[in-house]
Amino acid sequence: MQTCHEVSHHGGRSPRAKIFWPCPAGRCRWLVVAVVWGGWGILSAAAEPTRGNAVAERDDPKADAVEFLRLSRDAKGGPVSLDTSIVHYRETEVSARAAGRRTPVEVDLVGAVHLGGKGYYDTLDRLFEDYDAVLYELVAPDHARVPQPGRKPSGAIGNAQQGLTKMLGLTFQLDEIDYSAANFIHADMSPKEFDAAMQKRGESWWTMFTRLMREGAERAERGKSTGPEVGIGDLWGMFFGKDREVRLRRIMAEQFTDMEVLTAAFGGEEGSTLITDRNGAALEVLSEQIAEGKKRIAIFYGAAHMEDFDRRLREDLSLEPGEVEWVEAWDLRMPGEK
Repeated sequence: MQTCHEVSHHGGRSPRAKIFWPCPAGRCRWLVVAVVWGGWGILSAAAEPTRGNAVAERDDPKADAVEFLRLSRDAKGGPVSLDTSIVHYRETEVSARAAGRRTPVEVDLVGAVHLGGKGYYDTLDRLFEDYDAVLYELVAPDHARVPQPGRKPSGAIGNAQQGLTKMLGLTFQLDEIDYSAANFIHADMSPKEFDAAMQKRGESWWTMFTRLMREGAERAERGKSTGPEVGIGDLWGMFFGKDREVRLRRIMAEQFTDMEVLTAAFGGEEGSTLITDRNGAALEVLSEQIAEGKKRIAIFYGAAHMEDFDRRLREDLSLEPGEVEWVEAWDLRMPGEK
């Protein structure tokens, strides 16, 4: 593995007066989190039925301490960047021998952020070239055309993503990642399969929305934070400052690193179509790719999917987590701090 570049931390954040988001607004922010980070992100492409930044650093975590998102800070506690991880998993020697493989299979979980800096996606594109297969999420029929960059988004989620892209000064995943690469493999449900799974579970888009809001409300009632404190200076800067995009990114990044509400709403024992069933579809494709002899495979999915993937890779496929690479997705430095 190559040596990766370290991220330099600069700048800080001065003390300020503080106000708090009202509770209803705090709950609604979780819908924004779902649109940007969770399983809803790439679903905006489902209506299309036809077909920079360096890696920041590496960690070698304990097996029970895997993380998929982090907010990097400087020495003064100021936000520097929002990072996503690439977690490397390797098949145990015992499992490989039992399957008749001389070389253990390696699977990397690449947590996706659906809105990010152009350099972030450029880095991922370069890294994806080294895999035998990259399994990607997209609720679309098998053999559908890959997403076409620059296409006008469809539906409320797609429009929301494009609106957030402009507000945050970022780019959209479907416009930047090269889905036409030969090693990219569709590993998701079709629209018919998705609808059938929702019907079987008695789910709808409305029930998923209320589930998300209920988890946010219960979290607040338990006395847990529902979002970052927002200073008057932040509000002024968001509306009138020349650095308003960075200020807004900072506020949203503070929220996004806490995935508890999303995983509680759509993961766990009860599960959901959005995460549990789609992950199951992806792992079926993973098994097929392994059976075809692929040795190094990436699963490129939304960050909210990763906790469930982590559990299944360990329990079902006897893969053990190892080294973690961090990639900068959002630059949170103010212009004078770079």
